[in-house]
Amino acid sequence: MSDENEKLGLEPIFTPDVDWHCNACLNWTNDALELYVIGYKEAADKLVENIMETPRHQDALVFPICFLYRQYIELRLKELIKSGRRLLDEPAEFPQHHKILTLWETAEMILKKVSDGNIEPPDFLTLPSHVVKEFAKIDPDSFAFRYPNDKHGANPLEGLSHVNLRRVAQYVGAFASAMDAASTGISVYLDQKNEFMREYSGY
Repeated sequence: MSDENEKLGLEPIFTPDVDWHCNACLNWTNDALELYVIGYKEAADKLVENIMETPRHQDALVFPICFLYRQYIELRLKELIKSGRRLLDEPAEFPQHHKILTLWETAEMILKKVSDGNIEPPDFLTLPSHVVKEFAKIDPDSFAFRYPNDKHGANPLEGLSHVNLRRVAQYVGAFASAMDAASTGISVYLDQKNEFMREYSGY
């Protein structure tokens, strides 16, 4: 890598190159939100897997890992709100703030409306709710894992001495199993609804 760095010139950075397998494709879909959702969690998972295999740098990597997982949760909730509202014929928008607990309360309400209150199993939302509340305790506004001090100079992680990253990944994985499934379910309902509307409009 150092030899490659010596050859670098003052050229554009965000551009494709000859090693095609390293080229990421952008703007090929009308709604890239799901790609953001997947990407943040995938990145965090890979970092945790690396630490579990080669236990180094966890004291530094805890910050991007927890930020990436929190960002995944936030975006999954926003995606559920957006797609759920579309299914319910409500304005398909999601809140622009980062208050993860408020987002969860909105998403939870929409999921209950979509299912007419018949969520199966009955405890389907229990663990996802717990995961969101745990993140909200230490990082309610998506700030704690981005900067060592808040706007007032205080340490947002004061009093937190250890975080087991395997444990964090496990709980976020459980959240993902439930909420990704909920997202898929809403997507299927939307497809069925759109298909029905197309057939109905043909009469």
